[in-house]
Amino acid sequence: MQLGMVGLGRMGANMVRRLLKGGHECVVFDMSPAAVTELAKENAVGAASLVDLVKSWRSRGRSG
Repeated sequence: MQLGMVGLGRMGANMVRRLLKGGHECVVFDMSPAAVTELAKENAVGAASLVDLVKSWRSRGRSG
């Protein structure tokens, strides 16, 4: 399953890590580029903005 996560503080980042370990694809965004980069190193798909998150999510099979 593909999910989008906005907000990569302590709780959001750990939720993404658990989802990735469970085999899910996560597209992530945070106001802090460092938080996005850190999770991208762990195989999350990083987004530079909310618009990028939505476009990335849609390009992977979502519509709406």
